[in-house]
Amino acid sequence: MKLLQRTGLIVFGLLLAAAGLLLLEATLRVLRVGEDALYGDPFVAFATGRDLFEHKRLASGETVYATAPEKTAYFNYQEFAAAKTDDTYRIFTLGGSTTAGRPYDDRVSFSGFLRLYLNAMEPSRRWEVVNGGAISYASYRVVRLMKELARYSPDLFIIYTGHNEFLEERAYPPALSRPALRSTWIWLNGLRSYNLGRRLWQRVRPAATGRRTVLEGEVAARPDDWTGVAGYRRDDELRREVIAHFDHNLERMISIARASGAGLIFVVPASNLKDFSPFKSEHDAAIQPGQIEELDRLLSQGRTLLSRGDSTAAVPLLERAVAIDPAYADAHFRLGQARLASGDADLARESFVRARELDVAPLRALTGITRRVREKAEGAGVPVVDLPDLLQRDSSARHGHRIPGDEYFLDHVHPDIPIHSRIAERIAQLLTARGVVAPDMSWNEAERRRIYDATLADVDDRYYARRDLNLGKVLGWAGKTAEAEAPLRRAAGVLDDEPEVFLNLGIVLQKQRQWAEAARHLERAIALQPGSAAAFFNLGVVYAGLGKLGDAADSLRQALVLEPDYPEAHYNLGIVLDGLGRPAEARPALEAALRSHPDSPEIHRQLGLVHRALADWPRSLAAFERALEIEPRHPAALAGLAGTYARQEQWDQAEPILRQAIEAAGDGPESARMHFDLGILLSRTDRKLEAIVAYRNALAVDPGLAEASNNLGILLSATGDLDGASRAFVQAIDSDAEYAEAYFNLGVLYDRVGLPGEALQAITRAVELEDGNGRFHLALGMLLTARGQTERAGHHLEVARRLGEEVPPGLSAPPAR
Repeated sequence: MKLLQRTGLIVFGLLLAAAGLLLLEATLRVLRVGEDALYGDPFVAFATGRDLFEHKRLASGETVYATAPEKTAYFNYQEFAAAKTDDTYRIFTLGGSTTAGRPYDDRVSFSGFLRLYLNAMEPSRRWEVVNGGAISYASYRVVRLMKELARYSPDLFIIYTGHNEFLEERAYPPALSRPALRSTWIWLNGLRSYNLGRRLWQRVRPAATGRRTVLEGEVAARPDDWTGVAGYRRDDELRREVIAHFDHNLERMISIARASGAGLIFVVPASNLKDFSPFKSEHDAAIQPGQIEELDRLLSQGRTLLSRGDSTAAVPLLERAVAIDPAYADAHFRLGQARLASGDADLARESFVRARELDVAPLRALTGITRRVREKAEGAGVPVVDLPDLLQRDSSARHGHRIPGDEYFLDHVHPDIPIHSRIAERIAQLLTARGVVAPDMSWNEAERRRIYDATLADVDDRYYARRDLNLGKVLGWAGKTAEAEAPLRRAAGVLDDEPEVFLNLGIVLQKQRQWAEAARHLERAIALQPGSAAAFFNLGVVYAGLGKLGDAADSLRQALVLEPDYPEAHYNLGIVLDGLGRPAEARPALEAALRSHPDSPEIHRQLGLVHRALADWPRSLAAFERALEIEPRHPAALAGLAGTYARQEQWDQAEPILRQAIEAAGDGPESARMHFDLGILLSRTDRKLEAIVAYRNALAVDPGLAEASNNLGILLSATGDLDGASRAFVQAIDSDAEYAEAYFNLGVLYDRVGLPGEALQAITRAVELEDGNGRFHLALGMLLTARGQTERAGHHLEVARRLGEEVPPGLSAPPAR
């Protein structure tokens, strides 16, 4: 009986608490308390930011809301009446750069065309279309902006979002990885009482944001970082969490629109499938180096066949490549190209979609993103403009396949002007079908076309050149430097007074290692804008590429004068100073870079090299070990750590680490130097035959590595393989025509096999190339003495003695003075 009473009391208490919570929620809802807190983000937090729009009084005396000046780096400038009239229908368009109209601007965006079309369709009303699209904005930032716009009496929100969900670095609270806990947390975030309580708690304890990532007020996109898209890594769990976050953001958008009494239209994001390769491909972790080599060979052969127009032969090769590594995005993309060219459009589309889904830097909306837009819209009764379907149907009618490409897009996601118009037309049709717009009798397709043509007629060459500049910038930003070059060259031909054009053209040429031309454009950018730290920085990088290290250091220092907190300039200055043999000056520069990027394995690695050059062994080891804590299989950091042990002749510690570095590098170009270093280590421990194998492995990766050929020749000579040694020295000279040591070793070998004329010629060349080497002069003096050329011999023997060499007794060298 007592147990029943106790249970009844507990149940009654829970019901009473639930009733209290419901009453509190109802009261808060009636009083409209906590509206702004209601749509908080359980996944991420935001640093304090300011509103997009501010009050502004025009010269006419009218008061408007206008884009805040500091926001125009991300948004188009827009303004709308502060006092909305009864005949005004106010539409806010939101999303990322496509909504903004990039690489154009609002004038030819779908927002701009919608504004023109609606006012022509029903001129008796005032149609306001305010473009709230922002560069790089993801759905969670759209929600945050939508909460502000809900205060401005909206009638309709139009949202085109989904491409930018992976742009910003963030981590999610562990609880959100479990669906049940995530659902509970999201439910709590839908309660006014919970959000108000959490806000109060965070005011008492400002650090109490939980384990959510705190994002800046404006976007800090990952490709903006100096690692660019190379910083992306495959992370399937993060993908699932990002899509769950996107899903929740769509629900918040629907809730905000309903609470504000506004309508809502979603535009399903579309992307360039056919003509835009993945930003980054990454091999499956289980793939072995030999398989990677075979995959690379098949891809190379497949691309060659495609370039020759032989797609039929390319298909089976590329199918084998995909079978070797089904996770490698570029293999699927090339297979898609081959299948489409050979007439198999359906399978081609599958390959192109798969390439997009496997892109390690997913800067195009994934299938999971587009699916959720459709599902959420259908579930909530929200109309959609299904742009992918629209473009696929159009492509099928025009081109015989459902694979949109460059016919519709300027790059990976940004549509060209006709598609913006199509989006606007479709939105206008939806609004007409729902009775929002009552088109005037004068409205027809001819009138729409007249408006469209008049809009384009008002666009001049400089407008298109600015499009090309923006297009080149976004392609370069996303790592597509070869694709960025053509639009930037077009822009430079028109905007010849714009420093930004020459800066960006210089950067993309620099990244393609076209050093000399890049220098000319960057010097032009500086002449037009002497205060550009970015131009001086990139010019410093270019000078370093040209081998002009002194000029590089001067340019990088000037960048730091203009912008003292420029981590990339500090980093590159450190590398340049180390290359100039000034490690003591390089160290503080690298340490300054590290303060801004404490988790960069590359900076720690470079510091390890500098510490090593200063014989600071403990700090060198610590720097390499820290790099490996951040990225355990960083090949260059492993090689650096092994090198520090080797410098101290701790061979037993160095060798296994160096072999790990070689394994981590696979058949990549950096592995050649690692095999070379292993050859040196094995030589030092008197394991000549193993060292020969190591040098041959280095040359298999990089046949032009002259030092490896030279060292291989020395070992082959020591083991009696004189023919092999001769070939190795000749290969070293072929790789580096000014490699004095290889000429010297070849001359010694010729002398050994009884070819004195060839020996004299080779060693004479060695002396010409390196006149300050006493060994070379001594050998040349001895050869000349043997040939009876005592006067010439005496000169070289005297030089050898002056340079510290011991001249054997009996040779005719004048006494030292």
